[in-house]
Amino acid sequence: MYSVKKLLGIYAVSPVHAGSGSEVSVIDLPIQRERHTGFPVIWGQSLKGVLRHAFRNEELKGNWEEYAEEYVKAVLSKNGRTPSDEEVQRELAKYTKDVKEGKRDPPKTEIIFGPTTNNASDHAGAISVGDARILLFPVRSVKGVFAYVTSPFVLERFKRDLELAGKGASFDVPQVDGKKAVVSSDSVLTLGGKVVLEEVVLDARQDNEIVSKIVKAISLVLPEGIEVGKRLAVVPDDVFSAFVRLSTEIVARISIDAETGTVRQGGLWYEEFLPSDTLLYSVIAVAEPRGGSLKSADEIAEELKKFVSSTGFLQIGGDETVGKGFVKVRMG
Repeated sequence: MYSVKKLLGIYAVSPVHAGSGSEVSVIDLPIQRERHTGFPVIWGQSLKGVLRHAFRNEELKGNWEEYAEEYVKAVLSKNGRTPSDEEVQRELAKYTKDVKEGKRDPPKTEIIFGPTTNNASDHAGAISVGDARILLFPVRSVKGVFAYVTSPFVLERFKRDLELAGKGASFDVPQVDGKKAVVSSDSVLTLGGKVVLEEVVLDARQDNEIVSKIVKAISLVLPEGIEVGKRLAVVPDDVFSAFVRLSTEIVARISIDAETGTVRQGGLWYEEFLPSDTLLYSVIAVAEPRGGSLKSADEIAEELKKFVSSTGFLQIGGDETVGKGFVKVRMG
């Protein structure tokens, strides 16, 4: 039973390639997308792996060995067993050796995310990481450089997820006609009563009350230092769908033959990226732990929040060595 739910906001600082594998199409390496909407997404299993890797590295920098004996004893005590001191010390020595050799993870990491594959039967992890859904998508604007675009469908889904996480969802989802965009009166996007996004021209419908309430709700998952109000545009669902399918970044990559210094035969491929300034969010549900130094779901949620707050940034997806995948995160 997941008794605590948290929201994780993910803001792309650089283009992000959370890949879905190779594909026989114009784009060789597409990003992950929802099957029924075609919207970009980062699957929960991918996001959980990123969180686990980063959390593990942070824990290894600290005094994890202080908590190791309590964790090993809790694992040995499952099903009501009472392990002997000799058995605990023997397993503790083995566990400590395995962690240092990279075969297992330190205690808090295994309590929160679950043991590594070879010890998966010891106990389950304590969190469930949901898919990271898109909330704001950056689109080039004739006025104001770019807009943060969202839509009634996306906001309705965000509202449901806020309710799932136990957060107040006090905004009404605006109904947007086919050729309009809801913006604030001080929007930097309006030009002669119009909002021009890529080649799409929409009539600006100014509504400060709706925009301010939406911005307030979005602030729950928006990392500090990022302002979206003056760039926010709520556009029709069909327009939003077209932008997220057709306005991602497609990059041509090549592989160089080390001997000839020229492009390797067949070494040209096209890779898709979520653009910088995209905002996604995920719901993380937390259950009671199965023993160890973390005693409750609240303690685990607090540990995760402290970790996210201290690290500030994560790297998601491929191409880390060419500066891709860096995101700013916030847990609310």
